Amino acid sequence: MNYANFPLDKRTPLPSADQEKGEDFIDVERLLGMAARQAKVVAICAAIGLFLGVVYLQTTPKQYTSVASVLIDEGMNKVMDDISAASATRQTDATILSQIEILNSARLASEVVDKLKLDQNHDFMSPPQSALAKGIGFLRGIVAYFRGNATDQLPGIQNVDAATREAMIKTATHDYAVLMLQTGLSADRVSRSNVISISYQATNPALATAITKAYADAYLADQLNASFDATERAAVWLQGRLTELRESSQAASLAVEKFRAEHGLSANSDGQLLSDKQLADLNAQLIVAQADTARTSARYQQYKAIVDSGSESAFNDSAVAADQPSSSVIIGLKTRYLAIAKRLQDVETNFGKDHPQAVALAKEKADVSAQIFGQLKQITESYRNDFEVAQARETALRDKISTAAGKSSIDNQSQVKLKELDQQAQALTTLYQTFLSRYEEASQQQSFPVGKVRIISDATMPLAASGPRTMRVLALSLVLGLMLGAGFGGLNEFNERFFRTGEDIRDRAGLKFLGYLPTIGGGRAKDSKADDLPADGKVASLSSAER
Repeated sequence: MNYANFPLDKRTPLPSADQEKGEDFIDVERLLGMAARQAKVVAICAAIGLFLGVVYLQTTPKQYTSVASVLIDEGMNKVMDDISAASATRQTDATILSQIEILNSARLASEVVDKLKLDQNHDFMSPPQSALAKGIGFLRGIVAYFRGNATDQLPGIQNVDAATREAMIKTATHDYAVLMLQTGLSADRVSRSNVISISYQATNPALATAITKAYADAYLADQLNASFDATERAAVWLQGRLTELRESSQAASLAVEKFRAEHGLSANSDGQLLSDKQLADLNAQLIVAQADTARTSARYQQYKAIVDSGSESAFNDSAVAADQPSSSVIIGLKTRYLAIAKRLQDVETNFGKDHPQAVALAKEKADVSAQIFGQLKQITESYRNDFEVAQARETALRDKISTAAGKSSIDNQSQVKLKELDQQAQALTTLYQTFLSRYEEASQQQSFPVGKVRIISDATMPLAASGPRTMRVLALSLVLGLMLGAGFGGLNEFNERFFRTGEDIRDRAGLKFLGYLPTIGGGRAKDSKADDLPADGKVASLSSAER
């Protein structure tokens, strides 16, 4: 075979027909070979990991978790009446998150610490620690020592007296207990419900149960106190506001009455101004007076025409006055006149006009006619007086109406301002009544506060430890050991400085691989193939010990 293009002294790698193909594929056989060679390293690391996991389980104190559940009832029906479903959902989520923040607050934790005196409880303040935690604490102490931080002393404690120092230490201990309690507490929402799960983990199951119960009770009391405080503040604010509204309402009512008195805007029971009522009455009287004037004027003109016609026709026109009070006198005179006229006619018929009796009767008849005419003149004069009186009354009423109309116009202009003042007074009165009713409701609710939280699952003593979880720790330790062993095995493979396969010789040294040689005292060496001999006689061999 011809090897002229492949000089062996320059260590140029020999071309391989499978080299380009191998770059595109994972050599599974090689990986399995590497795994087989490093199996002991991986197994040892896995065993070490399991051993460390067992040590961790044996040196870590058991943790017990106590759980309580509370229900948040915000009365969402009222909210859904006014807002959409999406807004109600966002409101519910915000409410639950707000309640969780209240549970995690330092104020609630401080109440639990004070109630259970946790800052004086040795099991709470100094719980058992695992070896890992002790080691970490020791390292932190060393680092703090070299950094020069005095973590066990409060700032400025050296410059105060004993009482103040004691108070500072007590406050710092209480704050530390609050911080520890907040760290160990867990408050989570149960699925999408309005239920919040409160849990606390401790090495003492009785302590975990007591803290969880105290937290649930403190949260319930906090909700009741919040409702009471809000109602109390509302009642105090409403009381002060009621005083202002009462004074404002009274001042507005007095302003209305004062304005009405100053402008003479008195009103009757129907709310009508007296000036308007007076104007209406005067208009009614004017209508009556105009009718009287027209009636008296007609009678006066009628009798005046009778009188102007003379006494000759007085007897014929005197029938018009038959319905008047003086009609009896005229009727008597007319009766006498008719009797005299009849006798005169008889005498003249029997004895002639020149008869003395006829002359006497004619004179008497003329005298009676004159009396009738005189009565008609008196009636005419009476009607003239009545006409003048009615006319004067009408004129007086017109003057009064003109004056009353001017006053009514002024009163109507003032009535606009009066209505404005009256509306303000009524609005203040209505507002005062509204605030008064709300104040009564707030006063009733203050003595009967109702919380929106109730405990649906009380904390119970945990029967088994919640941590550390044995299977999880062992599984994690095994996985970490396997990963560490795989890392060490890969490191050993890549750091090797000898050949294991014929491909390594061809790829790295650029030599032709002849075959394998057995180890001394081992089995027979494999026969080398004739095709593997180089042209210049330079060969490379690999003993079985190097495989």
